[in-house]
Amino acid sequence: MEVSKKRRRRRGEGTLTSNIPSGDLFLTDAQGKDYHLSWEGKKRAGKDPRSLPAGTYRVRTYRIERIEEDVRWHLSATAPTIQEIEVVEGKDTRLEFDLRIHLASRIAGQRGSVYVAGAHRAGLTIYREGARIPMEYRLLDGDGKTLTTGPMEYG
Repeated sequence: MEVSKKRRRRRGEGTLTSNIPSGDLFLTDAQGKDYHLSWEGKKRAGKDPRSLPAGTYRVRTYRIERIEEDVRWHLSATAPTIQEIEVVEGKDTRLEFDLRIHLASRIAGQRGSVYVAGAHRAGLTIYREGARIPMEYRLLDGDGKTLTTGPMEYG
């Protein structure tokens, strides 16, 4: 269900705000019904609440959009359940995400791996102008000498 435009809250509904500056949320309720909440342009998720039926929801995806120097960027983080939220009738539920990109590395011998994640360890992908950007890694020894390099799988 698309819930992209602001509307008056009705009986049996609460509202949802978020710290996402501009972008989308994809939620699923306890009955398996999907909801898409969207904030576009100059509207901000924290200042422009969206009405939802009261109940428990799983946040499955969040998408953050940004334009820098006329280039459109967005990142998308997805997991079966990033976090659960409870929307209460007549109240506003504030959904806070850690909006940073998290990198974790692991090295065993001369093999290494890098994990890129969003909030709550959700798989994260970065896009420029609608296309996924490639990432590469370099594994260095203690002297700064490159041991190995390669494309990084992420998302």
